[in-house]
Amino acid sequence: MNTLLDLLFLVNVGMLAIGHELDAIHQKEWRMFLSWTGLSDERQYQIFTALHLPLFVWIVWQWQSPTFQMGFDIFLMLHAVAHFVLRKHPLINFDSNFSRFWIYGGALLGGIHLMLLWR
Repeated sequence: MNTLLDLLFLVNVGMLAIGHELDAIHQKEWRMFLSWTGLSDERQYQIFTALHLPLFVWIVWQWQSPTFQMGFDIFLMLHAVAHFVLRKHPLINFDSNFSRFWIYGGALLGGIHLMLLWR
């Protein structure tokens, strides 16, 4: 760990990759993305879950790049906007304080990290 800024970025990764994505599996978020496929719910779950491995490897591979960190921070904020816009969608179930903590907390920390990265 090089700096507290690096630590903050890794907390941001944890907010999304651990907190929110584990909650997303609990909330069956794959139905939002994969219900159109006609695949069984179990197969959708397996695909949704399996796709997170290459995503996580890519994040870990790139994490020390300041450009990647800025992009990730921006993604966290846009991700929160998407959840806010889609909050009434029938296939979105992130309506608990626990779920909102991961989504909006990650966006807040992403914004803080982005501001600190730019200064």
